[in-house]
Formats: sequence, structure tokens, C-alpha cells
Amino acid sequence: MITAIDFGSYAIRSAWRTDGVGAPIRLCTERSQYCVLPDQDVFRESLESRSIPYAACDQTLVVFGNRADSVRWLSRQPCAPLFDEGRIPTQDAPARQILNVLTRAMLPRPTSPDAKCYYTIPGGRSKAQNTEFLSRLIRMQGYVPCSLTSAETVMLAAGVDTAFTGVTVVMGAECCEVSVCRHGNLLSLETVDVGANWMDTELAKQFRFRMWDSEGECYLDLDAVREWKHSGRLHLRSGVGEREKLLGRLYGTVLDRVCRAIRQLLSLPLVKRSLGSERLTILCAGGPTQVKGFAGMLTERLVDHEIAGDIVAVRIVDNPDSAVVRGLLIQGELERQMSRGTRAA
Repeated sequence: MITAIDFGSYAIRSAWRTDGVGAPIRLCTERSQYCVLPDQDVFRESLESRSIPYAACDQTLVVFGNRADSVRWLSRQPCAPLFDEGRIPTQDAPARQILNVLTRAMLPRPTSPDAKCYYTIPGGRSKAQNTEFLSRLIRMQGYVPCSLTSAETVMLAAGVDTAFTGVTVVMGAECCEVSVCRHGNLLSLETVDVGANWMDTELAKQFRFRMWDSEGECYLDLDAVREWKHSGRLHLRSGVGEREKLLGRLYGTVLDRVCRAIRQLLSLPLVKRSLGSERLTILCAGGPTQVKGFAGMLTERLVDHEIAGDIVAVRIVDNPDSAVVRGLLIQGELERQMSRGTRAA
């Protein structure tokens, strides 16, 4: 059995394939969020009438994962994130417990004592702290944890046409990962500590995407921003209103930082020795890359930063949301084949 889990600040995705030729791949996705309601009969009855599972804790009812969206109208508050700006919340005991419950629910039971689980870690500069906690959760499920970066797994998932050589850009909720690979081997990696949540927050502030709870407390409604942003009607390079134009400027700010990271990585001696003058393809993944015009805007920024001559194409990978977890499964398959080859030899 090959098992993988991608701990994302927006969503957690797991995938696994049982042993056997042609065995199907199982996929599971849960939002990285939870909703808190008062422990009152009216709320319990509402949840039970809709068959929505919940947990009771400290005079509150907690609904988490995908189900949290369906009860926001009851709390009239934004859902709380399981990762605080990409970090494991040290002071949020419910979030830590929910992460444990989701990990247990999203991973199958291991079939051997040395079964491996390949996983990614959110958080940018907070990865060291996150690694310890998340690897412990995986061990508690009976697996040996094996961590990879999101950027190198995307190359494994989508780099067959480029001989697994090139630049990967993975845009997430809290950060962007940029890497350079040669034949699937990671040469260099940089994390840009800004992502889609920063853009969504700026849009919500500027254009007053708001919601109010029963006490009249006002909150930014980031889910409304995301629904508008991913409606399919927008184009980053041809905004017709002030809101669309601001979205383009915000994406431009993030992509400027991404291009500076690409330029820095391509200038490293190791990268120059390994790739020479070869022109590279940039593979882009992550939910925020699905907005129309993303590839064109990144190409414009490459020209502005005078590195377009090093790039042959910018491509959004197929199914950019699940590219990371697919790459994790591929890594597991490669290691299994290597292990079998070693035993046969």
C-alpha cells in the first residue's frame, strides 16, 4: 500500500493505492477549518436533523472539515483555520485535536509495520515546528513518515514532458514554494511567505466583504471573496472593474516576489553547473493558479525581471489542486520499485 497526505492550509488531501496491478487510487479532501457553536439544544437539534457529525467540548459544539461550511449560517462567524497562518496552533487545543482526528480518518489502516506515508508540510518558515507535530500524528496511525516539499512533488506529478527538469511554482494559501529540479532531483528551493490568504484579506478589507454574528460583531468574509475569485468570470489581465483591477495588482505583487525567487535560484552555482544554458519550463500548481490569466501574468513578470530568456514556457498543470498529493504517490511508487529491484538483485 502506498499512502500520501498533503497538509494544506486551505485543505488537507490524502490518497492511497492498495497493492496489486491496476489497483484504484482513493482520494479524500477535507477543508482545514472548524466551526464552533454553543452547546445548546437548538444547535444540537439542527445538526442532528441534518445528519451533521459534531464533537462536544467545553460547552461548545465543534464541526470541522468540509461540514464546517454548511453550518456557518448557524454561528454567523467565519470558520476558524486549523493552521494559524500556516503554523500548528500551539494555544488552540481543539485545532490540534481535530488535526489528529482528520489524520486518523483520512488514512487507511497500514498493512505492514514498516508502511510509509509520504506527506507535505505547510507553513513556510514555520515548517520545523509543523514537521514535529505532523510526523507524530502519522506515526500514531502506524506509518513511517516521509516528508517532501510541495514543489518537488509537483515536478513528479506533471514533469514527464520535460524529463522532470524545470522550475515549479506552487501557490498556496499562506506561502508559495519555488524550486528548480533536474531529472526529478531537487537542486534548489525557496519559500515566498505570502499566498492567497493575503490577497483575499486585502480584497475583503478594500471592498467590504463582511459578515456579522448575532452580537453584531463584524468579520471579514474571506469565503465570499474566494467564491467571487473562482467564479470563472474573472481574468487577471483584463479586469473591467476596480475589484478585478485590485485582484490583478495583488497577484502581480505576489508574482513579483516569485520571480525574484526564480531569478535567485537560477543564479546559484549548483543550478548553473547542472543545467547550463538550457531553457526551462515553469510548472504552476495550487488553487490560486486556476484564475484565468495567471500564466500570462507570470510571463509578463518574467520579462520585467529579465529572466524570460531562461524560460521556454509557463504551464498550469492538470488538476492543480491535487498535483501535490499525486506527486507524493508517485514518489512512493518509485521508492517501492527501487526497493523491489534491490531485493531482486
